[in-house]
Amino acid sequence: MTFPIIVRDHATQDIRRQANYILAMGNRDAAERFLEFAEYAFAQLGITPNMGRVVPLVLSDMGTIRQWRIKNFKDYLIFYKVLEDRVEVLRVLHGMRDLEDLLPFLDEEV
Repeated sequence: MTFPIIVRDHATQDIRRQANYILAMGNRDAAERFLEFAEYAFAQLGITPNMGRVVPLVLSDMGTIRQWRIKNFKDYLIFYKVLEDRVEVLRVLHGMRDLEDLLPFLDEEV
């Protein structure tokens, strides 16, 4: 069974922001590949949703949040949760960001 993928608004904004950053650095091909590999990673999560590692969240009522890397862009992390009937992508963040400050707010929408 393949789960439908729901990409939350924050995650969509994250992807656009990061692709634009890569493009602004003068690498159009890499920006396009980033978008392609992100889409591929989402599709893989729909097929095998529990393949990412569990992210330990302190004082969270969001349930289990998992993390998966984007192929060929290993510094970019997809944070998602698996529900009964779907996979929700919450954020797509660069691993060098201060994730400890962001993780408690993964489930908030813009």
